[in-house]
Amino acid sequence: MLQAMKDKALSTGAKISINQYIKEYGEIVKLNLNSQFKSMVLEVKLDGENENLRVEIENYKITEDDCLKISGVTTSRTWINRLASQHLESKEFKVPAEYAQVLRTIV
Repeated sequence: MLQAMKDKALSTGAKISINQYIKEYGEIVKLNLNSQFKSMVLEVKLDGENENLRVEIENYKITEDDCLKISGVTTSRTWINRLASQHLESKEFKVPAEYAQVLRTIV
């Protein structure tokens, strides 16, 4: 139960933070983070699209040098799966230090 409450709080915070970065493209309408398995499921409403994009991230981690590294990305759109494979898989994305420290502590 405590794990579920922690994941819900983290999911809400991540959704708010990520939406700030993608607002010109759309918004995350649902984000479910599972800190035990280090996985995420997102639903994204992209501008101009009729259906939400579903994104599943099989594994994520915060590295020692404050980067987010994700793997096992699949989506509900075949062409985006190819794009994700080329541009997201196993790449590192810098996380602001103040967020990385908090994430490393609780995730």
